[in-house]
Amino acid sequence: MNEVLSVIQETEILGKKVNLYRSIEEPLFEANEVAKWLDVKNVSQMIKQADIDDSEKAIFLKYTLGGNQNSLFVSEDAMYEILMRSRKKEAKPFRKEIKKYLKSIRLTGAAIPKGREQEMVQKYFPSFSKEVQTEMINDLIKQNNKLKEFYDDLINTEGLMSINTMAKELAIGEYTLFAYLRGKKVFFYDKDKVNVPYERFRKEGKFAVKETPCHDGNIRSVTFATKKGLDYVRKLLRKDGYYTAEVV
Repeated sequence: MNEVLSVIQETEILGKKVNLYRSIEEPLFEANEVAKWLDVKNVSQMIKQADIDDSEKAIFLKYTLGGNQNSLFVSEDAMYEILMRSRKKEAKPFRKEIKKYLKSIRLTGAAIPKGREQEMVQKYFPSFSKEVQTEMINDLIKQNNKLKEFYDDLINTEGLMSINTMAKELAIGEYTLFAYLRGKKVFFYDKDKVNVPYERFRKEGKFAVKETPCHDGNIRSVTFATKKGLDYVRKLLRKDGYYTAEVV
């Protein structure tokens, strides 16, 4: 392909170098680097064993100081699939940590772990005055507290989230999401013009409909999503190019 990829974000996770390519919203990972995380020598075999679809992998030009080079890249979903299927002891904890890392940079625009705000500011901004450093640290602490509150509210005790919360997690407007899911034949309007999921998606554990007390005192049927449903809709949006173009 003609597109030239370069590193847009890099970090170290569990002692391994992690580079993100293309975009934060829809990152790509170099297959060779994924193999290094797991100490795998045969990249082709790793891809084959994970049964990665052709749509989840591609050859791109990779920018290097010595010139652009062809390299195999995989999508975020494919990267997780490789880590899930790997029998290496490093795979499970690495998958857990990289999910936390990607979630952090998507929601906050930064990857500063809670409790390490002061350490990060002092490391990267040592020349700033103590007053400025303190202000930056306090801002980061507030930001991380808001992030924690958001995820505490994300999943309720039944493992369900509201569609509004789901829309926020997917970075899409709630009404746009409803319209999109109706168009994909996941939701439909019931007799009261309420968005509800088709029975198939309820049986698959992606959505649930519950009788819920509303602000006006009435009890109505309200649709909730599960973590499985959130992941399913995110994949639909990616396949339809939402994260590179607006959903119409």
